Amino acid sequence: MKLVRASHSIGRNFRLVWLSMLVSSSGDGMFITAFPLLAALLTRDPILIAGVTISTRLPWLIFSLPAGAIADRTDRRKLMISANLLRSVIVAILGFSIVFDVVSIWGLYLSAFLLGACETAHVNAAQAIIPAIVKPEHLLTANARFSTAQIVATQFVGPSLGVTLFNAARSLPFLADAITFLASAGLIAAVPDEHGVERPTTRFRDDILEGLRFTRDSRALRRLTEIVAVINFFYFGAVSLLVLYTQEILNRGNFVFTALSVGAALGTVTSRFFVDSTTRRFGYTNTIALSMWLWAGSTTGLALTSNAAFAIAMFAVLGYGSGLWIAVNSTLRQQLTPDRMLGRMNAAFRMISWGIVPFGALAGGLVARLVGLRAPFVLAALVTLAYAVFAKRLLRPIRDIANPV
Repeated sequence: MKLVRASHSIGRNFRLVWLSMLVSSSGDGMFITAFPLLAALLTRDPILIAGVTISTRLPWLIFSLPAGAIADRTDRRKLMISANLLRSVIVAILGFSIVFDVVSIWGLYLSAFLLGACETAHVNAAQAIIPAIVKPEHLLTANARFSTAQIVATQFVGPSLGVTLFNAARSLPFLADAITFLASAGLIAAVPDEHGVERPTTRFRDDILEGLRFTRDSRALRRLTEIVAVINFFYFGAVSLLVLYTQEILNRGNFVFTALSVGAALGTVTSRFFVDSTTRRFGYTNTIALSMWLWAGSTTGLALTSNAAFAIAMFAVLGYGSGLWIAVNSTLRQQLTPDRMLGRMNAAFRMISWGIVPFGALAGGLVARLVGLRAPFVLAALVTLAYAVFAKRLLRPIRDIANPV
């Protein structure tokens, strides 16, 4: 697979989609910190705290495949707009429930679940629309910019705003998020109808099954899915308890809790400037292997430390590895998939890789309750280290289709 260096200009339509994602992801980042902080005020039980992550990610298991099929049959712009409008209503209702002091942990779960359901539609459509609005030679650069901005907004801008607003008033992060979703919908509405989806001639059920078979029958797609699914299970088993990790292991408060996300975002931003040169020099598969070693080192550090500054540094390393992984993984999957299948391929990939997260979060909560809060982080370190050690063998199906440089 030839690596082509992109020019600087990607186009107005991409910029609109990019800006829309940046705005909505900033709102997402607000409740990435606000949700667990609110949950920690309602309960101290590790399993109930993990329930927020479970509720957010469970929709990927339930709704991802139908959402992907819809993204391949309908106007992807309108699907993104509708999802953002619904999310605006959901977080506004949650915000007002806090204002009137009627919020409960179960209401928090319901809001997280509904937001996750809308996210399945929005993310599948957004990922599928990129190849239709940028040239092939711009694809790696577009994915790097898209994923970097998303993580910066979600883990840097949003969390900082979320904690600041939460400290001022618990309802503010959610009410502000309602505004960001409205703004994001307006930006997407300015993108012309250039998504390239053909008029459907098949049954909805058959489309879903075709997407599953396509992902299953591609050895490279199947292996990428398997890797991230296993790592996500153990990683989210740990980070679903990050608010307790910060308070009880690092013995710090909201500032450090936010700084951990900021550290990961800074690592991802840094990776954006090196992903092109790294893939040109080492090739796709070696870049993926590098990201796995960065994950292994950072999770090991988090499992062993009680020092806040070191933990923040480890999240920066983790973010750098994630930035490399996301850009290369997204580009590979898009290049291996015809446009008419992009929504369903993304849906199948995310149904497995994100659908497993609720089970990982539940397992992490159980392990923390039975063994101790550090135990889920130790398990995540052992698994990521094993994957890094065996990366060459695990990545063989990808190496067969992605020619090393």
